[in-house]
Amino acid sequence: MGGGNMGDKLPINPWTGMWVRPRETIRAIIQFNPSYMYPLLCFIYGFPMVLQLAQNFSMGDRFHVAGIIIAALILAIVVGAVMINIASALFLWTGKWIGGTGTFQQIRAAVAWSNMPSVVNIVLWLINIAAFGVRIFRVDFVETTFVGHEMALIFLTSLVQVIVAVWAFVITLKALGEVQGFSAWKALLNILIPLFVIFIGVSILAWLFSMGAGTPQVK
Repeated sequence: MGGGNMGDKLPINPWTGMWVRPRETIRAIIQFNPSYMYPLLCFIYGFPMVLQLAQNFSMGDRFHVAGIIIAALILAIVVGAVMINIASALFLWTGKWIGGTGTFQQIRAAVAWSNMPSVVNIVLWLINIAAFGVRIFRVDFVETTFVGHEMALIFLTSLVQVIVAVWAFVITLKALGEVQGFSAWKALLNILIPLFVIFIGVSILAWLFSMGAGTPQVK
């Protein structure tokens, strides 16, 4: 694989290519340098994820909006890297069961670049934070009845998020399929198998826990 020497130049713009030609684009990235732009991609993936967690845990009830944003900026790369590496390891492990040929670095590149559309989510989060301030991170935000321009903003940003999520999933299927030597349909199987494995694992742990909790104590 190419190492991306100083005199080299990526033959395709990955920031536009991944949207419309994911197979060709990830192939070029792999040949150039599988770790190309990796820290930035971790940030792009991690930043909206940390903000979403802050909303889920109602961090606005305890912290100022500026503090939440600063924390997200600090934690974004680490959170993004952890999630990308976990997903890549699972796809590598289970992909071998169905004939996958990608290396960990290649799969990680596919996962990282497939999440590049998250840059849109960053913009949407910043728009919503500008509009709602710390309210967006408070416990009662999801129960609020919005009217007028606030309702329109919530509807439009939610709609765009859904569209981006769907297209990012399509990109993931194509990019993962490219590095694993799969069709998009087989790449879907490569994604579903880890989810099934996790579901089984969690179910077993929950059953063991319930069995332990239900065991009568000997006095």
